[in-house]
Amino acid sequence: MVQVVERTPARLRAGVVGRLDSVVFGVASTAPSYSLAVTVGLLAAAVGAAAPVALALSAIPVVLVALCFRELNRELPDCGTSYAWAQRALGRRAGGLSGWLAIAACLLVMANLAQISALYLFDLLGLDGLAGSRLAQAAVGCAAIGVMAWLAYRGVQVAARVQTVLVVVEVGALLWFAGRALAQADHLAAPTLSTTGGTGGVSGWTAAFLAAVFLYWGWDSSFSTNEESDDPRETPGFAALAANGVLVVLYLVVTWAAVSWAGTDRLAAVADDDFFSVLAGQLMGTVGGKVLVGAVLVSGLASAQTTILPTSRTLLAMGRDGVLHPRLADVSPRYGTPSVATWAFSGAAAVLYVVLVGLSDSVLNDSVAATAVMVAGYYGLTAFATLRFPWSDGAARRPLARVVVPALATAAFAVTLVVSLLDISPVSLLVIGLSLAAGIPALGPTRKALVKEPA
Repeated sequence: MVQVVERTPARLRAGVVGRLDSVVFGVASTAPSYSLAVTVGLLAAAVGAAAPVALALSAIPVVLVALCFRELNRELPDCGTSYAWAQRALGRRAGGLSGWLAIAACLLVMANLAQISALYLFDLLGLDGLAGSRLAQAAVGCAAIGVMAWLAYRGVQVAARVQTVLVVVEVGALLWFAGRALAQADHLAAPTLSTTGGTGGVSGWTAAFLAAVFLYWGWDSSFSTNEESDDPRETPGFAALAANGVLVVLYLVVTWAAVSWAGTDRLAAVADDDFFSVLAGQLMGTVGGKVLVGAVLVSGLASAQTTILPTSRTLLAMGRDGVLHPRLADVSPRYGTPSVATWAFSGAAAVLYVVLVGLSDSVLNDSVAATAVMVAGYYGLTAFATLRFPWSDGAARRPLARVVVPALATAAFAVTLVVSLLDISPVSLLVIGLSLAAGIPALGPTRKALVKEPA
């Protein structure tokens, strides 16, 4: 039974996020440089020469889910996004599960972003001795989380300005790398479905799809600021699709260039590392290599900030509905941003990072696969929620957007989840299990809710 707390909730600041800001959030949140650094080798190891084609094919279900997000957002622009929509369509527990999968995935990726920020900062400054110190890694990684949390707390407009600069630097560095790689390649790789040089088969293609999900994940940040958008029902959908378009082109060009220049064998050999740090210096020299190191550092910092933005708003929505503690719904009267949720998530991410980095680097590597599985889980739930959503004008009014597209997306992610869970490493499976166990409070009885103002 819901216990009502008689107080009016503060609101997020409306009308401050434009289309360009929202597109920037969607691109930056994917951490293009970092994501490419840790997944291109995995793609080469999984499907060999077919890596660019695998990225193109993997974009299809991701775009289908983005269309589901757009349709749901037009009906119900709520900063809780997947959580709010799944709760309305499938019930409180399904909503809580969807929300927690998103939160847990963001916690895990924050640990990776903190680690990459620390290691690449040491590399950029030539502090090789500190790079091997877990204490130094923890200190710098936690400091990075703190700074990005502070910028996110200061307001979404401040975040947008910072992100625009960081994204321009990052994309410019990646295109520079791609241009150099294509210019120095012995031959340009032709598009192919042949998995020569990779594992191939169902296992290989599933691993490639999960890697691609991790690569593309982040565009949904555009929807998390819907209540703060200049047009809450249309801006996020436009921005998410535009961000996906930018990412597909960028990822295909960089991966094609890497395969053409380095070959699949060299890329597969660094699948457990990041190929930029291992191979980029050979292509671009000392200065160019440092530029790419700086790009990955910028990518990690930018994505950390744009991970805090959507997750704090999911926590706010869950607190507002009484699924989690209602204090999470507190909004800063000065900045119009989630206050308690921002610092609670950032603090939890810092604690998790310290624990993981203290255990071993392999835990951080395995958490990438676990993150991709959880992202596929809440994407699949969101697509299924689109099928079951109680549309105000009925599903038959827009059958393509409300039936065909979500059905295809649900099927794609359901199959991927089943196959990936059968083939995932024990450590990644343990990480998923512990993450889900930590979210039990989100699936339990509703505690108390804030009274919402009339729309």
